Amino acid sequence: MRKKIQRIILVIFTAFLCSSFAGCSPKNNETQDKGSSKDIYERGYDLPIDSAEQEEAEKDCADMMESIRDIYEEADKGTSLNAVISQETAVKMQQIIAEKDVPAAVSGFDVDMMNYDAMEDFLDEASEGDQSEIILYRIHTDGTVSREKFTFDGKDMYSLYTKGRWTDDMEPAFSVNSLSRMSRWEYTEKGWFIFKYCTAQPPELTEVIDAYEMIRVRPQKKEYREMEKKYLDIIGYQGNNLLCSEWSEDQIDGLDFNGLYEYFYQEEYGKEIDPEKCAAGIPQEDFENLMTKYLPVTAGQLRKYASYDPESETYDWVVLGVGNYAPNAFWVSVPEVTQITENEDGTVTLTVDVVCEKKGNDDFYTHEVTLRILDDGKAMYLSNHILDDRPGMIPDYQYRCR
Repeated sequence: MRKKIQRIILVIFTAFLCSSFAGCSPKNNETQDKGSSKDIYERGYDLPIDSAEQEEAEKDCADMMESIRDIYEEADKGTSLNAVISQETAVKMQQIIAEKDVPAAVSGFDVDMMNYDAMEDFLDEASEGDQSEIILYRIHTDGTVSREKFTFDGKDMYSLYTKGRWTDDMEPAFSVNSLSRMSRWEYTEKGWFIFKYCTAQPPELTEVIDAYEMIRVRPQKKEYREMEKKYLDIIGYQGNNLLCSEWSEDQIDGLDFNGLYEYFYQEEYGKEIDPEKCAAGIPQEDFENLMTKYLPVTAGQLRKYASYDPESETYDWVVLGVGNYAPNAFWVSVPEVTQITENEDGTVTLTVDVVCEKKGNDDFYTHEVTLRILDDGKAMYLSNHILDDRPGMIPDYQYRCR
């Protein structure tokens, strides 16, 4: 009965949405580009929002923000002009919102969605062509809260997005309200909701915009997420080629040792390196002690294959930037463990999918990383094997120092 009532409401909402394209109020028309209602509908973005629908969205979002006001007010927000909250604080806020029996998430891919089953039911119904709707709340790293109403009308998916921020007086305020149609969406077997908003494109803009977004709906296995956090997240695919090249103990000369140093340093000491100190070169002993702990490599191999100055007995290091890094959608991908294999020799092999939000792909390619877990809980990386390499899939890597 509940679903039947929801579908009746959806039919009414869809009819109203379509009629609004033909007869927008003057207030809504002021924010639209000139053009017929058909043009507005076909472009799919900056669609007119019914005033009652917007008022309801802002009220709902404000109510949610009121429920977490105390947590946000007492949280450490950093010292910069723009507030930044910790993941721990975001999760506390997420838990409060989840108590309202609505799907609640934290931006990024590190925290499981709460009440995910409702979101999954919506996506399953939409995938079958059934009209349905759901509201998802998300906590963002700056403490803002978004309310996104996803509506599937039997043919198209729409997003009514409202974002609330905190004023200096700690009151909810709204600067973002948008209604868009999705040009593409899917719910993958792994549990990812991947969608692409309709956006302005050339000739209206000078370049094509990829407006993909990915939301992890179905929770990942706890042990998989823990392995990612311990051994893969810090390294990633940007600034080094540990996880995006084929290598092993017998074929280690192609690794970018100089680029890897800062990531192993962060794994070892739990903090980032000091760029000013490293700019003058990394002392031989420091570099070699760290590298030989995390890789099956000798000091002699490091001096041969890395960028090394024997006169000063230092290894070169430069900041990742212009001259040694070409921005590419692939480099900001994240690793996602899909299988853990314990080998007979005591090593562990992680099967990893590359999740690339910029391309809207939850398995851009798959690779296997073999580790030996050390006594202190850290790991030596023994090899990386790319399982499904396709020509041109992985961009050419630029070495940090050559």
